[in-house]
Amino acid sequence: MTAVEQYIELRTQVDQITAKLALIHSARMACRKGCCQCCMDLSVWPVEFYSIVEEMKAAGWPRPQLSEDKQCCFLDEQGACQIYPFRPLICRTHGLPLVYWHDETDPAGWGVMFCKKNFKDAENIEFGPDNTLNMEVVNEKLARINLSFLGERKDLNIRPEDRIELKRLF
Repeated sequence: MTAVEQYIELRTQVDQITAKLALIHSARMACRKGCCQCCMDLSVWPVEFYSIVEEMKAAGWPRPQLSEDKQCCFLDEQGACQIYPFRPLICRTHGLPLVYWHDETDPAGWGVMFCKKNFKDAENIEFGPDNTLNMEVVNEKLARINLSFLGERKDLNIRPEDRIELKRLF
């Protein structure tokens, strides 16, 4: 399996988990189409960038109109994502309760991050493995897949720590 295929598989797994989390938390979720407060111009791993490029080409996706006056250049006038089917992992997880390791000095240094619009009553929620996504696991897999991709695509001459601004798609 190529690195791009591994990435697509990881993305599918994340989509399945985030769909489950969205269902679990649906009563609280304020995010809907057009909610774009978490959206921003960002950079992604090369495997994500080139996967998005290839998928958009294969789908005959029209070139989006870039917006310089929004926090993410891919948002349209209604605040909807113009590359939604191809969006990177970080965009697929926004708003949901995500687990991150945030304090190396504390053995209990795990923390849950989420959109405060969705979880105004967070102090009343028992977050755990059944209702959160551990992004450390996802990011570790993504980093390994990216290294495989760079090994396959030495012609790109990209270093393992390099990221590509998503707006470079166009």
